[in-house]
Amino acid sequence: MQRTGIFFVIVGGIVCTGIILSFYGNQVIFEDLIKGEGQIKVGESLIIPAELDNETQNGIYAIQIMDSKGIKAKILDPFDVEIESQSINEEDFEGQFKITTSGTYKLVIENTNDKEIKIFGVIGPEPDAGKKSLGFISLYVLIIGLIGMIIVPIYAIKNRKKSFS
Repeated sequence: MQRTGIFFVIVGGIVCTGIILSFYGNQVIFEDLIKGEGQIKVGESLIIPAELDNETQNGIYAIQIMDSKGIKAKILDPFDVEIESQSINEEDFEGQFKITTSGTYKLVIENTNDKEIKIFGVIGPEPDAGKKSLGFISLYVLIIGLIGMIIVPIYAIKNRKKSFS
């Protein structure tokens, strides 16, 4: 029975490590993203500015609509030229855009709906491959730990039957 207890401690440690990596990975991935939210009335806009460098080459933006659908999102470059435009008719939307010059890029979310809506938006540089891989690693560690949580009790039950025989 001692061996089973050790296995449970090891599997518990793996699960805890996966949870910690997951929190840390999300923190690292989202640290450079600028967030904005608000209630937007009919005909109004929510503007989220973000200072972006030319080094990353790609930017990302995401929009979550809480109450309704039917908004328009635009990305403006540092010279206020529209480089991306989308009509959004879903609750969650993610998009990418090219960063051509360093400066302040703006995510402009316009309410084209007929009622006031609550919106959450983010804009920022695309995370590099190392940051993205941290998210996958935490998922794999969690899966391994959860599989261990299934295997260890089966092992304990089999050993228990052998000790009674």
